[in-house]
Amino acid sequence: MKNIVIYGPTAIGKSEIAVGLAKKINAEIISADSMQIYKDLNIGSAKITQEEMQGIQHHLINIKECNQEYSVFDFVSDCKKCIEDIKSSGKNVIICGGTGLYIKALLYGFNCGNTSKNNELRLELGKLPTDELCKRLELLGHSIKQDDKNNRHRLIRYIELYSNGEQKFEKSKQSDEYILFGLLGDRQIIYDRINQRVDVMIQNGLIEETKYLINKAPIDCQSMKAIGYKEIVPYIEHKDSLENCVNLLKQKTRNYAKRQITFMNQFDDITKINVKNKKQAVNEIFEIVNGEK
Repeated sequence: MKNIVIYGPTAIGKSEIAVGLAKKINAEIISADSMQIYKDLNIGSAKITQEEMQGIQHHLINIKECNQEYSVFDFVSDCKKCIEDIKSSGKNVIICGGTGLYIKALLYGFNCGNTSKNNELRLELGKLPTDELCKRLELLGHSIKQDDKNNRHRLIRYIELYSNGEQKFEKSKQSDEYILFGLLGDRQIIYDRINQRVDVMIQNGLIEETKYLINKAPIDCQSMKAIGYKEIVPYIEHKDSLENCVNLLKQKTRNYAKRQITFMNQFDDITKINVKNKKQAVNEIFEIVNGEK
Protein backbone atom coordinates (compact mmCIF):
# COMPACT_ATOMS: atom_id res chain seq x y z
CA MET A 1 0.00 0.00 0.00
CA LYS A 2 1.20 3.51 -0.82
CA ASN A 3 1.97 5.94 1.98
CA ILE A 4 -1.21 7.89 2.69
CA VAL A 5 -1.03 11.65 3.20
CA ILE A 6 -3.91 13.55 4.78
CA TYR A 7 -3.76 17.34 4.50
CA GLY A 8 -6.32 20.03 5.26
CA PRO A 9 -7.13 23.19 7.18
CA THR A 10 -7.03 23.43 10.94
CA ALA A 11 -10.17 22.32 12.80
CA ILE A 12 -11.49 20.16 9.96
CA GLY A 13 -10.81 16.93 11.83
CA LYS A 14 -7.59 15.61 10.25
CA SER A 15 -6.36 13.77 13.33
CA GLU A 16 -9.67 12.06 14.03
CA ILE A 17 -9.95 10.92 10.42
CA ALA A 18 -6.34 9.69 10.37
CA VAL A 19 -6.85 7.68 13.57
CA GLY A 20 -10.06 6.14 12.20
CA LEU A 21 -8.29 5.16 9.00
CA ALA A 22 -5.24 3.81 10.84
CA LYS A 23 -7.46 1.37 12.71
CA LYS A 24 -8.87 0.04 9.43
CA ILE A 25 -5.55 -0.43 7.62
CA ASN A 26 -3.14 -1.32 10.48
CA ALA A 27 -1.17 1.91 10.18
CA GLU A 28 0.90 4.25 12.30
CA ILE A 29 0.68 8.02 11.95
CA ILE A 30 3.46 10.52 11.26
CA SER A 31 2.59 14.09 12.21
CA ALA A 32 3.24 16.78 9.59
CA ASP A 33 2.66 19.69 11.95
CA SER A 34 5.43 22.23 12.47
CA MET A 35 4.34 23.07 16.02
CA GLN A 36 3.36 19.70 17.44
CA ILE A 37 7.00 18.67 17.18
CA TYR A 38 7.65 20.86 20.24
CA LYS A 39 7.36 19.70 23.81
CA ASP A 40 5.19 21.90 26.06
CA LEU A 41 3.28 23.47 23.14
CA ASN A 42 0.12 21.57 23.93
CA ILE A 43 -2.95 23.76 24.22
CA GLY A 44 -2.00 26.44 21.68
CA SER A 45 -0.99 23.90 19.04
CA ALA A 46 -4.16 21.82 19.57
CA LYS A 47 -1.81 18.87 20.05
CA ILE A 48 -3.45 15.46 19.84
CA THR A 49 -3.84 13.82 23.26
CA GLN A 50 -3.12 10.24 24.24
CA GLU A 51 -6.86 9.66 24.55
CA GLU A 52 -7.46 11.00 21.03
CA MET A 53 -4.71 8.74 19.64
CA GLN A 54 -6.84 5.73 20.68
CA GLY A 55 -3.81 3.49 20.93
CA ILE A 56 -2.45 4.35 17.47
CA GLN A 57 1.29 5.05 17.49
CA HIS A 58 2.13 8.63 16.48
CA HIS A 59 5.54 9.90 15.38
CA LEU A 60 7.27 13.32 15.21
CA ILE A 61 5.33 14.74 18.15
CA ASN A 62 7.20 16.17 21.17
CA ILE A 63 10.61 15.57 19.60
CA LYS A 64 12.11 19.03 20.20
CA GLU A 65 12.45 21.43 23.12
CA CYS A 66 10.59 24.69 22.65
CA ASN A 67 13.83 26.67 22.33
CA GLN A 68 15.20 24.52 19.50
CA GLU A 69 14.94 25.04 15.75
CA TYR A 70 13.41 22.59 13.31
CA SER A 71 13.23 23.04 9.55
CA VAL A 72 11.41 21.53 6.61
CA PHE A 73 14.67 19.84 5.75
CA ASP A 74 14.78 18.20 9.17
CA PHE A 75 11.19 17.05 8.71
CA VAL A 76 11.80 15.35 5.37
CA SER A 77 14.77 13.47 6.78
CA ASP A 78 12.96 12.44 9.98
CA CYS A 79 9.78 11.52 8.13
CA LYS A 80 11.57 9.24 5.69
CA LYS A 81 13.31 7.49 8.57
CA CYS A 82 9.93 6.98 10.31
CA ILE A 83 8.41 5.59 7.10
CA GLU A 84 11.25 3.10 6.81
CA ASP A 85 10.87 2.00 10.44
CA ILE A 86 7.08 1.66 10.26
CA LYS A 87 7.16 -0.33 7.04
CA SER A 88 9.86 -2.63 8.38
CA SER A 89 7.50 -3.48 11.24
CA GLY A 90 4.87 -4.62 8.74
CA LYS A 91 2.51 -1.67 9.18
CA ASN A 92 1.17 0.95 6.79
CA VAL A 93 1.93 4.65 6.95
CA ILE A 94 -0.34 7.68 7.30
CA ILE A 95 1.21 11.16 7.23
CA CYS A 96 -1.22 13.70 8.64
CA GLY A 97 -0.93 17.41 9.22
CA GLY A 98 -1.60 20.93 8.10
CA THR A 99 1.92 22.20 7.43
CA GLY A 100 1.73 22.36 3.66
CA LEU A 101 5.41 23.07 3.10
CA TYR A 102 6.37 19.88 4.97
CA ILE A 103 4.09 17.79 2.78
CA LYS A 104 5.10 19.57 -0.42
CA ALA A 105 8.80 19.02 0.31
CA LEU A 106 8.20 15.34 1.06
CA LEU A 107 6.10 14.63 -2.03
CA TYR A 108 8.13 16.61 -4.55
CA GLY A 109 11.58 15.67 -3.39
CA PHE A 110 12.84 19.18 -2.76
CA ASN A 111 16.59 19.48 -2.45
CA CYS A 112 16.63 19.01 1.30
CA GLY A 113 20.06 17.40 1.16
CA ASN A 114 22.88 17.35 3.62
CA THR A 115 23.75 21.02 3.60
CA SER A 116 25.15 21.77 7.01
CA LYS A 117 24.07 24.73 9.12
CA ASN A 118 26.20 27.85 8.82
CA ASN A 119 25.82 29.42 12.25
CA GLU A 120 28.05 32.40 11.42
CA LEU A 121 25.96 33.24 8.37
CA ARG A 122 22.74 32.74 10.33
CA LEU A 123 23.93 35.17 13.01
CA GLU A 124 24.75 37.76 10.36
CA LEU A 125 21.42 37.30 8.55
CA GLY A 126 19.46 37.38 11.79
CA LYS A 127 20.47 41.00 12.30
CA LEU A 128 19.00 42.08 8.95
CA PRO A 129 15.44 43.36 8.42
CA THR A 130 13.08 41.06 6.53
CA ASP A 131 13.02 43.20 3.38
CA GLU A 132 16.81 42.99 3.18
CA LEU A 133 16.65 39.19 3.47
CA CYS A 134 14.22 39.16 0.54
CA LYS A 135 16.56 41.33 -1.53
CA ARG A 136 19.52 39.03 -0.80
CA LEU A 137 17.56 35.97 -1.78
CA GLU A 138 16.38 37.56 -5.01
CA LEU A 139 19.98 38.49 -5.86
CA LEU A 140 20.88 34.82 -5.43
CA GLY A 141 18.30 33.94 -8.08
CA HIS A 142 15.45 32.62 -5.92
CA SER A 143 11.89 33.65 -6.78
CA ILE A 144 10.18 34.45 -3.47
CA LYS A 145 6.61 33.28 -2.99
CA GLN A 146 4.13 35.39 -1.03
CA ASP A 147 3.99 32.88 1.83
CA ASP A 148 7.78 33.16 2.28
CA LYS A 149 8.03 36.93 2.53
CA ASN A 150 7.29 37.22 6.25
CA ASN A 151 8.90 33.93 7.31
CA ARG A 152 12.37 35.00 8.45
CA HIS A 153 13.41 31.47 9.44
CA ARG A 154 12.61 30.17 5.96
CA LEU A 155 14.28 33.13 4.19
CA ILE A 156 17.48 32.65 6.19
CA ARG A 157 17.53 28.91 5.48
CA TYR A 158 17.02 29.53 1.75
CA ILE A 159 19.90 32.02 1.67
CA GLU A 160 22.06 29.52 3.53
CA LEU A 161 21.29 26.81 0.99
CA TYR A 162 21.79 29.07 -2.01
CA SER A 163 25.11 30.22 -0.57
CA ASN A 164 26.19 26.59 -0.52
CA GLY A 165 25.15 26.02 -4.11
CA GLU A 166 21.93 24.15 -3.28
CA GLN A 167 19.64 25.91 -5.74
CA LYS A 168 17.00 23.36 -6.67
CA PHE A 169 13.93 24.56 -4.83
CA GLU A 170 11.36 24.15 -7.55
CA LYS A 171 9.26 21.01 -7.44
CA SER A 172 9.77 18.08 -9.75
CA LYS A 173 7.23 15.34 -10.40
CA GLN A 174 5.04 14.41 -7.42
CA SER A 175 6.28 11.12 -5.98
CA ASP A 176 4.16 8.06 -6.73
CA GLU A 177 5.12 6.55 -3.36
CA TYR A 178 2.32 8.58 -1.81
CA ILE A 179 -1.41 9.07 -2.26
CA LEU A 180 -2.53 12.52 -1.15
CA PHE A 181 -5.95 13.43 0.22
CA GLY A 182 -7.06 17.01 0.79
CA LEU A 183 -9.86 17.55 3.29
CA LEU A 184 -12.37 20.27 2.52
CA GLY A 185 -15.55 21.47 4.14
CA ASP A 186 -17.94 24.37 4.48
CA ARG A 187 -15.74 27.35 5.33
CA GLN A 188 -18.20 28.90 7.75
CA ILE A 189 -18.40 25.65 9.70
CA ILE A 190 -14.58 25.51 9.83
CA TYR A 191 -14.42 29.13 10.99
CA ASP A 192 -17.05 28.47 13.67
CA ARG A 193 -15.06 25.48 14.90
CA ILE A 194 -11.93 27.62 15.05
CA ASN A 195 -13.70 30.25 17.14
CA GLN A 196 -15.02 27.58 19.50
CA ARG A 197 -11.63 25.92 19.70
CA VAL A 198 -9.93 29.16 20.73
CA ASP A 199 -12.52 29.70 23.48
CA VAL A 200 -11.83 26.18 24.77
CA MET A 201 -8.07 26.84 24.63
CA ILE A 202 -8.50 29.86 26.88
CA GLN A 203 -10.64 27.84 29.29
CA ASN A 204 -8.07 25.04 29.31
CA GLY A 205 -5.17 27.30 30.28
CA LEU A 206 -3.64 28.83 27.14
CA ILE A 207 -2.63 31.98 29.03
CA GLU A 208 -0.81 29.97 31.71
CA GLU A 209 0.85 27.80 29.06
CA THR A 210 2.06 30.90 27.20
CA LYS A 211 3.47 32.39 30.42
CA TYR A 212 5.36 29.16 31.05
CA LEU A 213 6.76 29.09 27.52
CA ILE A 214 8.00 32.69 27.44
CA ASN A 215 9.95 31.97 30.62
CA LYS A 216 11.51 28.95 28.94
CA ALA A 217 12.18 30.14 25.38
CA PRO A 218 13.14 33.51 23.83
CA ILE A 219 10.13 35.39 22.54
CA ASP A 220 11.66 35.49 19.04
CA CYS A 221 12.44 31.79 18.78
CA GLN A 222 10.74 29.60 16.19
CA SER A 223 8.21 27.93 18.48
CA MET A 224 6.95 31.19 19.98
CA LYS A 225 6.12 32.54 16.54
CA ALA A 226 3.35 29.98 16.25
CA ILE A 227 -0.23 31.14 15.92
CA GLY A 228 -1.73 30.51 19.32
CA TYR A 229 0.99 32.02 21.46
CA LYS A 230 2.30 35.26 19.94
CA GLU A 231 -1.25 36.69 19.94
CA ILE A 232 -1.55 36.11 23.69
CA VAL A 233 1.79 37.69 24.62
CA PRO A 234 0.51 41.33 24.48
CA TYR A 235 -2.08 40.47 27.14
CA ILE A 236 0.56 38.90 29.38
CA GLU A 237 2.77 41.97 28.92
CA HIS A 238 -0.19 44.27 29.80
CA LYS A 239 -0.12 45.85 26.35
CA ASP A 240 -3.61 44.82 25.23
CA SER A 241 -6.87 43.42 26.58
CA LEU A 242 -7.63 39.72 26.68
CA GLU A 243 -10.68 40.27 24.48
CA ASN A 244 -8.61 41.92 21.75
CA CYS A 245 -5.92 39.23 21.91
CA VAL A 246 -8.46 36.42 21.73
CA ASN A 247 -10.25 38.03 18.79
CA LEU A 248 -6.92 38.48 17.01
CA LEU A 249 -6.05 34.83 17.64
CA LYS A 250 -9.36 33.74 16.12
CA GLN A 251 -8.84 35.99 13.11
CA LYS A 252 -5.25 34.83 12.53
CA THR A 253 -6.29 31.18 12.81
CA ARG A 254 -9.15 31.66 10.34
CA ASN A 255 -6.75 33.35 7.93
CA TYR A 256 -4.32 30.46 8.35
CA ALA A 257 -7.06 27.95 7.54
CA LYS A 258 -7.87 29.91 4.39
CA ARG A 259 -4.21 29.78 3.33
CA GLN A 260 -4.11 26.04 4.00
CA ILE A 261 -7.08 25.53 1.70
CA THR A 262 -5.48 27.65 -1.03
CA PHE A 263 -2.22 25.72 -0.63
CA MET A 264 -3.93 22.61 -2.00
CA ASN A 265 -3.63 24.16 -5.46
CA GLN A 266 0.13 23.59 -5.29
CA PHE A 267 -0.31 19.83 -5.56
CA ASP A 268 -0.63 18.21 -8.99
CA ASP A 269 -2.30 15.00 -7.82
CA ILE A 270 -4.62 15.39 -4.85
CA THR A 271 -7.91 13.65 -4.11
CA LYS A 272 -10.23 16.08 -2.37
CA ILE A 273 -12.60 14.75 0.26
CA ASN A 274 -15.58 16.81 1.35
CA VAL A 275 -15.84 16.28 5.09
CA LYS A 276 -19.48 16.45 6.09
CA ASN A 277 -19.18 13.44 8.38
CA LYS A 278 -15.82 12.18 9.67
CA LYS A 279 -16.78 8.49 9.62
CA GLN A 280 -17.95 8.83 6.03
CA ALA A 281 -14.68 10.55 5.16
CA VAL A 282 -12.72 7.66 6.70
CA ASN A 283 -14.74 5.13 4.71
CA GLU A 284 -14.34 7.11 1.49
CA ILE A 285 -10.55 7.26 1.86
CA PHE A 286 -10.47 3.58 2.82
CA GLU A 287 -12.38 2.60 -0.32
CA ILE A 288 -10.07 4.66 -2.54
CA VAL A 289 -6.82 3.27 -1.11
CA ASN A 290 -8.18 -0.23 -1.49
CA GLY A 291 -9.03 0.38 -5.13
CA GLU A 292 -12.76 0.08 -4.55
CA LYS A 293 -13.55 3.54 -5.84
